[in-house]
Amino acid sequence: MLFYQEKDADTFVKFLREKNCRAIKSVESEVNEETVMNGTIGNLIRVIENVLNRQGPESSKNLGAEDPQTTEVEKISSLPGNCEDLAAVHARTLSNLQSSRENIAGIMSRFNIGDVVYTSDYLDRMKESLKSGMEDIPEEDLEKMVTLTILTYDCISILEDNAVLEARSEGMVLVKKVDAGDLIVERRAWGPDEIDEATLNKFAITLTHKIHYGTSTRVTIDPRIHFNCAFDDVEPVLEELEVDSDSAEKLLDNLSLKSPVIDRVLNIIETAGKMSLPDLVREMKSATIEQEEADIRVVLHSSPEFINSLINDLRKLGRVEGTDRKIRVIK
Repeated sequence: MLFYQEKDADTFVKFLREKNCRAIKSVESEVNEETVMNGTIGNLIRVIENVLNRQGPESSKNLGAEDPQTTEVEKISSLPGNCEDLAAVHARTLSNLQSSRENIAGIMSRFNIGDVVYTSDYLDRMKESLKSGMEDIPEEDLEKMVTLTILTYDCISILEDNAVLEARSEGMVLVKKVDAGDLIVERRAWGPDEIDEATLNKFAITLTHKIHYGTSTRVTIDPRIHFNCAFDDVEPVLEELEVDSDSAEKLLDNLSLKSPVIDRVLNIIETAGKMSLPDLVREMKSATIEQEEADIRVVLHSSPEFINSLINDLRKLGRVEGTDRKIRVIK
């Protein structure tokens, strides 16, 4: 498990120890880099439009020609890991900037200096709506709600950075009126080489290459977690911590998907009384789980290496004993 903050790693380690699970914490160095563009919303929009136009009419016509399954939330917030299609990436950034400019222009037309644009209660309710009760919201409504939240906090960030909104006890207060297109923003520059120096100078856009040096904390967990912690115990704890999403997903998948194979292995050995490792490997090459009133049959396919590793872990945990020729369940 990889945590961005050491205090969050400490919180998770404490949770594991309360569940009688061992955990080892280690600190790792991290280096990340990115190139960003700084300029006004209006000028960044013009520059990105120029880039798209230079890529040809087909690129401009198919700005939004992404996967039809891509949600509005992904279009607004996701950053492609492999910079797959620069035209689509630029279109995504352009859409985000245009939405921000439109929303901020609306704020400028509806509110006067001194007005509360977003009350503290409204922002708190928005945060809470994302944390609770999401399973009861239809998918379409949930997507709209998350999209609205992303756009709202993006606008608040832009307005705060430009000293247009000020956080006070009653909420976010408008302290000056501006033209939305004149606000300074920073955006990730995908394919920065496509923007020539003359264009950057013309639109007063600066490129900055940032190198971030930091640390993260890795928590290594022993296999006891599969016996002492349920999925429903671990998931809510992780939701409150700043944790790498991939490692959190992997742990939760392990908890939900590894339990059936552990139960099946122990059941096979206990039913037989004792069993050799080669026989267990053959049994687990394709083992079926019987489920009452289930519409689908569950088959577990386990490699010999996995079963060997699992038996070693079960020995360490005191769940099985004996040599590879005579494995027995400890009762």
